[in-house]
Amino acid sequence: MSHLIAIAIGPVQEFIAAARRTGDLWFGSSLLSTISREVAISVERNGGSLIFPASIEEETVANVILAALPAGDPREVAGRARQAAQECWLTLARDAWKEASSVIRQEIWDEQVDDVIELYAAWIERSDSYQMDRAKVMRLLAGRKNCRDFQPANGRAGVPKSSLDGQRESVLKDPAREPWPERFRSRLKIREGEQLDVVALVKRVACGKKSYPSIARIAADPWVRANQHRLEGLRAACQQLGDQVIRPLNTREYPQFGPFPFEGTAVYSSRHHELIEETESTIESLQSLQKALTRLPQPDPYLAILVADGDQIGAVLSTLESPDAHRTFSGTLSRFAKGAKEIVQCHHGVLVYAGGDDVLAFLPVDRSLDCARQLHDSFGETLRGSAESTLSVGIAIGHFMENLEDLLAYGRQAGKAAKNPDRNGLAVHLYKRGGGPIKVRGSWRENPDRRLKRFATLIREEIIPARLPYELRTLAHLYQSWNGNVELAIQQDLFRLIARKSSRGTSTIRQALDADLQSLDSTRLMVLAEELLIARHLARTIQQEGDPEDGRGEVIS
Repeated sequence: MSHLIAIAIGPVQEFIAAARRTGDLWFGSSLLSTISREVAISVERNGGSLIFPASIEEETVANVILAALPAGDPREVAGRARQAAQECWLTLARDAWKEASSVIRQEIWDEQVDDVIELYAAWIERSDSYQMDRAKVMRLLAGRKNCRDFQPANGRAGVPKSSLDGQRESVLKDPAREPWPERFRSRLKIREGEQLDVVALVKRVACGKKSYPSIARIAADPWVRANQHRLEGLRAACQQLGDQVIRPLNTREYPQFGPFPFEGTAVYSSRHHELIEETESTIESLQSLQKALTRLPQPDPYLAILVADGDQIGAVLSTLESPDAHRTFSGTLSRFAKGAKEIVQCHHGVLVYAGGDDVLAFLPVDRSLDCARQLHDSFGETLRGSAESTLSVGIAIGHFMENLEDLLAYGRQAGKAAKNPDRNGLAVHLYKRGGGPIKVRGSWRENPDRRLKRFATLIREEIIPARLPYELRTLAHLYQSWNGNVELAIQQDLFRLIARKSSRGTSTIRQALDADLQSLDSTRLMVLAEELLIARHLARTIQQEGDPEDGRGEVIS
């Protein structure tokens, strides 16, 4: 008897979303993919024919497995898949235990370690219609996931919760009562008072063996590129401090960071106290680093979180009439995901995850729009001929000192906004530290990325005064309460405002913004103001290319 089986692996929240450091995030994503791959291997080994993923050789395996079972008992296949997932997780956990057993409370570890993996399975007997079978088994899987197996909580009075997600108790000993080995906190980058449960500790131990680019390093990248000819002293200071304080990046894996292959916190002097807290360094040991930075301008502290998602992929899947057609489509999505990593890297960013039509990446602000455009175009080219689908992209620009979970939430909100109201969109959200977010959204057909870049160029060249966007927003707020036709009044106020703000003459600005200043009501004026505000921030990031000694760095404050 032939069956169609679907399996979902988790927990996604604990493996990916719960993260304080970029290493937690990247390894959590890798960990989930590794476990999912073992599940796919088990299904294939026990007679399953993989449909999604199309092959276990794919670079990233999503946490949902779909396969055909020509024969055999699907309950047994699901049971062995669960066992494979559990064994994969326990192997990683045992490695972490060996590394950190001296600081682990064994009784709490033992309670948690066997109760981490979530695996849900659903299957049906196959009929003559693959389309109906796939839709039915995925509905069953969704229902099964909604009926989770909730185990009784093993709470412990007086034991702090994990700092990453607050769900489980910490497995770490209290260093005040049971001293830790020397420099152990430095080795795992654990701050004073930070608590980790079993999942968080496994992620942190694994990350301790590998250096990941921090969001601070990504935020500083435009500054590094602009000043790389002046960084010899800074590079020497980082090398002198050693790997335990300033971790070097693997330039073979991250060639985009070759000009300054070190942890980004080093370039932000205001964050050096973190190095002291996490690595047991002293103020005196950081003097050479601080001295090197006094000769350099301060880098902009903002970075971009990019979230991309294919449009109408579910509708495309519903049209596939056979497992072979689905495998072919899965392979097509896999090619896009593989190319996404190269695209992100070419734009000096770092890919967190690319699985099928989903992309999550961190990027320097000045390269984010170009990266979004290339991903969008690559998706369309890769799927041309196999499906009519587009890629919506959200970009959230935030300060690297924001909580990492908040930055991820900003990215997801931008990703959702890109799909509304008509998909195939680009949304850019700017989260300044103080005040509400600034949000713009447009259809890719209207080239919103090129529009923002044009505005940024006009601001950099001082054709548009840097303060004009704020004046326009104030004007838009003023007219929001007016009734009737206010276009003429807005235009007259605009021209007076432009004449007062321009240092090059009214005609210069009006010529640059001619098409944008026509037929403006308060809503369209607000959109223009917010576009210019985001372009202003883009211009400030790009402005780091100027030599701070020639005065250009002071144009945009």
